[in-house]
Amino acid sequence: MSFFGGGDSGNIDKKKYESLTLSIRQTVLERSHYRCQKCSVKFRGSNGPFFEHINGSLKDNRPSNLRSLCDKCFEHVKKKESRKGFLGSMRNNLGQMFGN
Repeated sequence: MSFFGGGDSGNIDKKKYESLTLSIRQTVLERSHYRCQKCSVKFRGSNGPFFEHINGSLKDNRPSNLRSLCDKCFEHVKKKESRKGFLGSMRNNLGQMFGN
């Protein structure tokens, strides 16, 4: 099973979720009631929204893999989001274990 779901049959159109479109952003924002999903602050002006990829894959822009965050909460995940690949996920896991 891929991270897009659908099993081996490939029922999910991966190309549909390769980029973070306005439609996907709107879906995530409506689901979160236009609030940060970590601290619940309402989005206004420059405080967001930013989007975190829950599974760490920047290519997986399914609404179920995204959560909306304000700028302050996104600062904590920005470092994690910038690390890519297997080694990046290993660094992230070790960082969480040791509080980095």
